[in-house]
Amino acid sequence: MKKRSLLLLALPVLLCGHLACAKKKAQAELPEMGRIALYGHTPGSPLEDRIKLMPARLLELYRQMDSRPDYRAYAPAPADKALVLEYLRLMPPAVERVFKEKCVGLYFVEGFTGNGMTSWVLDEKGALYFHMTLNPAAFGQSLSETLTEREKSCFSPAEGAKLEVNAGQKYRGLAYAIFHEAAHAADYIEGLTPAVDPDLPPAYRPAPRPDGGLFTAEWEAYGAPKPANDYAGRDRLTFYGLGGGPKINISEAPGVYKGLAGSPFVSLYGSKSWAEDFAELVAYSLITRKLGQPYEIKLSLPGAAKTSMKPMAGKAGPRAEAAVRLLEKLE
Repeated sequence: MKKRSLLLLALPVLLCGHLACAKKKAQAELPEMGRIALYGHTPGSPLEDRIKLMPARLLELYRQMDSRPDYRAYAPAPADKALVLEYLRLMPPAVERVFKEKCVGLYFVEGFTGNGMTSWVLDEKGALYFHMTLNPAAFGQSLSETLTEREKSCFSPAEGAKLEVNAGQKYRGLAYAIFHEAAHAADYIEGLTPAVDPDLPPAYRPAPRPDGGLFTAEWEAYGAPKPANDYAGRDRLTFYGLGGGPKINISEAPGVYKGLAGSPFVSLYGSKSWAEDFAELVAYSLITRKLGQPYEIKLSLPGAAKTSMKPMAGKAGPRAEAAVRLLEKLE
C-alpha cells in the first residue's frame, strides 16, 4: 500500500516536468515522515535490528494520518523477526539486498488500517531510502484469512452473501504482506514501474527501467488503465473503509469480478494503479508458484449460483511471472 494521500492525487502531479518540480529540497521542506532523522538509522546495521518498535513520533504521525488515536506500536518478538526474514528470503535475492542497503526501519502497528504501508525517506544528501509498517494481525492469520478480509472490505455486506479468498492454510498472512510491501520497496529504489509514488519529488526518483510493456502497455497513467483494461466498478473500489468506502454493494460483485476476469490484473486491489498492479503480481506469483498455494475467489449470493474465479489462470498469470522476472534481473 502507498501513502493514503495517493488516493487523491491528480495526474498533473505525476507528470509535472517544470523545473520547480525537479529541484531538490532541504530536509525541513520535506514531509516529516520523509526525513531520515526521524528514524535513528544506522547505516550497515543488521537488518534484524531494524525490525523494531516504531519510534513514538512516527507513531503519532500514523495516528494523525489515519485519524486513529488508538494505534499502538507493536514490539516484534524474536520469532516475529525470524518469520519476517524467512518470508523475505523467499523473494528474489536482490530484494534482501535492497532492504539491507535502504530500509531505515520495519515496524508494526496494532489495529493498522490495512496490511501494510511502505513509504520513501530521504537523507540530508538526497539519497533515497524507505520505511515499512505492517499490521501484526498477519502473524496470527492464514493467507486465506488475510486476503479474505481485504477482499470483503471492498463491498457493503448483505445477509446470506459470502465472499472468500482461498490461498491455503499453510502460510501466515504475513507472507502476503511481505511480498506485496517488499515489491513496493524494490520499486522505490530500483524504478521498476514508471513512477512508484507521485508523492516522491521527481528529483529523487530513480530512472524507470525498461518494463517490456508490462505496465506501459496496460496503463495510460499511474491510476488510469488503458480503456480496454477498465471495467465497471473499478473506479469505485475502496478497501478497509479508506476513501469513504465501501462504495459497492455485494450484489454488484458478480459484475465486478466478471470485469476483473477479462482484465490483465491479478486482483481488484492491483487494478487501482500500476504500483499496486506490480506489487500484487509479485505477491500472487510467489504465493502460487513459490509457495504452491491456491488463489481462488469464491462468491455466493442468495438465490444465485455459486461462482469462483482463478485470476492466475487468466491474462494475469504471464504478467505475474514477468513481474517477478523484473526482480530477478536486479543485481
